[in-house]
Amino acid sequence: MAVAEQKITLQVLWQSENEIRVTPFKEGSVLESTIKTSRTCPFHSQLVAERAREILGILVRANAGRKDQRDALVSAAQNIYVDLLPAFLKEKLEERSSPNLLLHLDRQLVGIPWELLHDGDAFLGRRYRIGRLVSDSGVGGVSMQRAMDPPLSVLVVADPSGDLPSARAEAAELSELLEDAPMVSDVTLLAGHVTLRQFRDALGSHDVLHYAGHAESKSGAAHLRLADGEFSASMLDQLRGRVDFPGLVFLNGCGSAGDTVRLSEGVDPLASMSDIAASFLMCGVRHVVGTLWDVRDVVARQFARAFYGSLSQQDTIGAAMAAGREAVIAEHGEESLLWTSHLLYGDPTWRIIPPRNAALDDFVVLAGIEHKYRTDLASPDSSTRLMAAAMLLRLGDRSVVGTVGKDLELLISWLDHDAPQREQRLAAHVVQALATAAGLNPPGPPDTLPDPEAVRALFARLKGV
Repeated sequence: MAVAEQKITLQVLWQSENEIRVTPFKEGSVLESTIKTSRTCPFHSQLVAERAREILGILVRANAGRKDQRDALVSAAQNIYVDLLPAFLKEKLEERSSPNLLLHLDRQLVGIPWELLHDGDAFLGRRYRIGRLVSDSGVGGVSMQRAMDPPLSVLVVADPSGDLPSARAEAAELSELLEDAPMVSDVTLLAGHVTLRQFRDALGSHDVLHYAGHAESKSGAAHLRLADGEFSASMLDQLRGRVDFPGLVFLNGCGSAGDTVRLSEGVDPLASMSDIAASFLMCGVRHVVGTLWDVRDVVARQFARAFYGSLSQQDTIGAAMAAGREAVIAEHGEESLLWTSHLLYGDPTWRIIPPRNAALDDFVVLAGIEHKYRTDLASPDSSTRLMAAAMLLRLGDRSVVGTVGKDLELLISWLDHDAPQREQRLAAHVVQALATAAGLNPPGPPDTLPDPEAVRALFARLKGV
């Protein structure tokens, strides 16, 4: 059985444009940590926003093919690390008592590229397996979540607007991979011209949604583009509590080219993605994997293959994200910065937990049952002996047919319509067991009384086998 992994939870709440409240929690000592380390810290919101836009601009240039952006990213990421995090928090993060970090953020703070803060030695997202949760005081409680017990059903939606043939190739490749995964029961593929109705109807009947298409923002509102309209965060909110949403949503989204232009105008793709991610989470989705911009086709495929491959091996979802990044780095190099595009919303320590070894559990239980009924075969009470024989027959033991033979005439007498009802029902159960052992259809419901001669013939058949 997989062992639960520890994590550090860091809550960062917006107090004002000049202050944030930071609370690092340690697993198992939340109250003590809250009392000792929750602090209100200075926050230079305008400076941090400028730093964040600088970082995102560097990443967009790298995604467009610039090969010389890593040094610029490290420099900008170190600056925002210094400007944003208070000293006491830096010390706690440097302890690295766990490889997993859960960031619980107010919406005003999701535009900060936390995963790309650089402490002088490494990016925070390379040092930790990071997951995000987004607070929203204006929304009610989180909806019920799927249990996500394997095997899981997967919905793959590819090129829904009909203008991304490469997304269809990704989906076909991914579907083939998932169909062979031991944790997956079935894969449904919707590719090319997928309507809002098709998407909406399929959404609630699958454990996992993988979307390969346009994920965009318009006027600050995020949406998924489908053939006949936009599936938006507001539509998700409308469906809350009415649809059994998937437990995992992977948005391998291709943002529009306009996102790069709007970035230079101050529009934050991180905040836009967080809107739809937060809406999915509030609807009961456990995890959302999202992208910041138009991901290259080859990068999208490489990341997804490594991600699902790791997840299907019972790795944590944080480890699966790390596997995706490492696969991109192995192919394109860290200096390409293409590994930075995917983010995780949700607890990074979650993993698919296979059901307990039901076969082993059954053997243990059946061994106990079999021992009991074998003991009952020696009972002086004929009713107990016949019921024990019937149950052992159902367990596949035909050696007890002889025991039934010893009480056969008593069994026949119970088939009489004048016999007590309890005896009639017991006789019906025993005859059903005999018929099943002989490879015949049982004579009917437990209260059906078969013909006595048919029972004698049945017994003779079993005895002669």
